[in-house]
Amino acid sequence: MRHSLTPLFTATLLLLAGDAPAQTLEADVAPLVEASCVRCHGERTITPLNLSRLGYDLEDHDTFKAWEKVFDRLQKGEMPPATAPQADAALVDTAMGTLGHALTRANLAARGESRTPLRRLTRLEYAYTLQDLLGIDEAVASELSLALPAEADSGNFDTMASSQRMSPLHVQAYLDVAEQALDSAIVLGPPPPMEPFVLDYVNSRRLAGNSKGQYLGGGAVKHLEDGFATFAGSASTFLLHTRAEGYAVPYPGRYRVTVDAYAYQADTPVTLTMYQAKGFGPLSLDNLIGAFDMESSPRTVELIPFLRPGDILSPSVTDAQEPPDDSAGRYFQPDLNVRDYKGEGLALRTMTIEGPLVETWPPRSTRNLLAGVTFLDPEDALSMADGEIELTRDPYSHIVDIVAAFAPRAFRRPVDAAEVTAYADLARPLLETGRPFADAVTVSLRAILSAPPFLFHGGDAGKLDDFSLATRLSYFLWRSMPDAELFELAEQGRLADPKVLAAQVDRLLDSPKSERFVRDFAGQAYRLYELNATAPDGALYPEYDDQLGQAMAQETELFLTEIISENLGASALIDADFTFVNRRLAEHYGIEGIEGQKMRKVALAADSPRGGLLAQASIHKITANGTTTSPIPRGNFVLASLLGKPAPPPPAG
Repeated sequence: MRHSLTPLFTATLLLLAGDAPAQTLEADVAPLVEASCVRCHGERTITPLNLSRLGYDLEDHDTFKAWEKVFDRLQKGEMPPATAPQADAALVDTAMGTLGHALTRANLAARGESRTPLRRLTRLEYAYTLQDLLGIDEAVASELSLALPAEADSGNFDTMASSQRMSPLHVQAYLDVAEQALDSAIVLGPPPPMEPFVLDYVNSRRLAGNSKGQYLGGGAVKHLEDGFATFAGSASTFLLHTRAEGYAVPYPGRYRVTVDAYAYQADTPVTLTMYQAKGFGPLSLDNLIGAFDMESSPRTVELIPFLRPGDILSPSVTDAQEPPDDSAGRYFQPDLNVRDYKGEGLALRTMTIEGPLVETWPPRSTRNLLAGVTFLDPEDALSMADGEIELTRDPYSHIVDIVAAFAPRAFRRPVDAAEVTAYADLARPLLETGRPFADAVTVSLRAILSAPPFLFHGGDAGKLDDFSLATRLSYFLWRSMPDAELFELAEQGRLADPKVLAAQVDRLLDSPKSERFVRDFAGQAYRLYELNATAPDGALYPEYDDQLGQAMAQETELFLTEIISENLGASALIDADFTFVNRRLAEHYGIEGIEGQKMRKVALAADSPRGGLLAQASIHKITANGTTTSPIPRGNFVLASLLGKPAPPPPAG
């Protein structure tokens, strides 16, 4: 991924790191003013700005604003005008360097002791931090964070400290979520069973009994020599789900799901979709977790979802064309024979579920958190009171070591011995009453995950130290805590070095974690989080489905990622010669020659109406009410600003 830091971004990073040494403002700026500026901005000119009378006291608000305007005009190359004599380059460089630093220092001084209001982690940042800190699955962390109070929708980004709230409800929720997160991270005892389960559609008695549509809402399936063919997508989820075939998820975790299938009676690809329901039965099968193009030759496809006990899965079919003289809708009617139906469908042969998938037992999250203890083989641990661990020293000493390793990462800064003792001592009452070691250490760790240094961005007033700088940078670009490399640079005191800082920005942007920033930025700035807030009218837009909706969001996210990675200008948001599509979205746009479900970058023709953000389907979808759409709804200040015009006024009355 290619990056080059824009002047504005570079200046922002330098502000985070601290200002440069003070220099004499008037001595460096006045020569440029006398040589190049006063002929247009002096005593006998008609311009409103008189630089010959402008002082250099930046503590004065009007003086500061005037010099800020001069700096901006010079930086943009608007002064002097192209038709006027040009200033000496050396004078410009000296004046701009000194003026820029002086404005920065004056701005920081005007803010007072605090750089920014105290800000807590947002719900999204909290989830990603739990994932990275504890080593738990992203799906677990995301689900746990939903138990926290929702962020206030103030019209701004949820990272604005002035819009955040903290209440007793927050405090109790943080305690509860922290305990559940630790329960997911620290898992002891015997390993879960991992026997694969094969859904053999060829020999399914349930499907054999429904070849004439006997189950209400299930549609009919056609019995083949090597499986069953289904034709009606919305109906097949009620019939083909895992619970109907006798499978129950035994243990929470990631599972490998493989489906052996092929397109039936189809000249063009049909799409195999996989839906998941979180424990509420077939009626809640609305979470699309995978889509695959299938052709006439059998193919095995794979996905690895996170499943919990009670969850069910179901394959389904879309893009199956009906013959002009027949309709798949007939299969909602009982007692109809499907042997003579000539429409396209999906033939399912088997679905295999393997899991939970664990690299080691106890899980890596447990081993990383309980540093210093000995983990026994499961067979040797059945008689141990604490499961699969053996303590080599007294329990309290182990807890001190665990807290000493965990707290600096959680607080994103060094901790002293007194802090370590304070959190470790919380486990003493449990140890003294004979409670298991895992219970005792969980109390200390839960307190850390509920403490202000974890929940809030810290840092002393004035210049940021390296650890605060690492925290600001990682939460900006990753929405999560700094990694080991950022911590190491902060410990060495090297992160504030402009070259080191710029290199770290490139590294963080190159990381897959930067997708979190893009997704959250698009979700808030362009309201993509509201993509499913309304449902298009099925009669007006029968082509809309879950696949198309997901592709819409991915197009915008990939588009923004490309702008960042290639360092494109803001004009690309309005007029770009490329976008990202898969076959489903390309068909919706009328772009030919795109195969498969994978999103890819495509060049747009010169006369294409699709270039730029405002032409993307996601923007039109979120500004729609289900029947009509407007690309700039009232209150959408971001989109209005992209067009260079103010937001529409509020409705009269």
